[in-house]
Amino acid sequence: MKRSIIILALTLIGVSAFSFKVSAEEKEPNFTFEIGADVVSSYLWRGQNLGGLSIQPSVTLDWKGIYICGWANIGADNWKFQELNPELDITIGYDNYGVKLDLTHFYYFYGDKYFKGLEDPNNKFSSSTMELHAGLDVGEWTEIVPLTLDWYTTVLGYDPVFDENDNLVLNENGNAKRAFSTYIELGYDITLPLDIILGLKVGFTPWKGMLTEYKEVWNSGQTVGLNNLQLRAEREFELKHACFNIWGEVMFNCYGVTKNNIINIFGEGATQKLNAGLGVGIYFGN
Repeated sequence: MKRSIIILALTLIGVSAFSFKVSAEEKEPNFTFEIGADVVSSYLWRGQNLGGLSIQPSVTLDWKGIYICGWANIGADNWKFQELNPELDITIGYDNYGVKLDLTHFYYFYGDKYFKGLEDPNNKFSSSTMELHAGLDVGEWTEIVPLTLDWYTTVLGYDPVFDENDNLVLNENGNAKRAFSTYIELGYDITLPLDIILGLKVGFTPWKGMLTEYKEVWNSGQTVGLNNLQLRAEREFELKHACFNIWGEVMFNCYGVTKNNIINIFGEGATQKLNAGLGVGIYFGN
């Protein structure tokens, strides 16, 4: 009898120890980090072509949903490799339960001091802007609806309002009136065979701002603020402490496209309306 009790006790202790070990291993750490880089054939962003072949390294530190992320673009300004197009973005925010709120500082290396022009909307060549972002990921609540909604608004930096004659609109203090350029994007992911993720995105500008060259969004029904119709196919491969992915994407910017210029959608640089690109990335983290 005693022997049976001892065996039972040892068995329970063993099962408990094993369960504790599994729970400890499965428990996510409070502090996480991720570091990696993408190599892209074209720097595409919100329906715009901002550069050619580029390397885009990034590092993210996260503590219980509070995170800071550094992202950079190092590459040519176009496919001809005439000039470099460096950029540095710093983001701080909170991401949990499918809700994200963050603030991003965009810096473009024009030779200015780091924060020059940040508070001066009259400085047309400001190298710094700040953008506030709020996002909702419905897929975090239910996998049945892998839907995302993101709202971005420029809150600091060069972002003025112009009138129909391209003149700055001033406020009562004599300073340029702020446009609060805004971009709203709706996304939906579809899982295909071979674990390929097909991402569909629609992005638009609700009022005139940066993505509409500070011109009216609606123009007699001919021009709409639909900035990005995007289709992206991506395949991810997970290793022990690394993630490798490869993707291809196509973007069509409808803003400014009319029945009279539809055949001229192949412009140059940011004026080009139809863009496509390929990319690969590798990331490491805990």
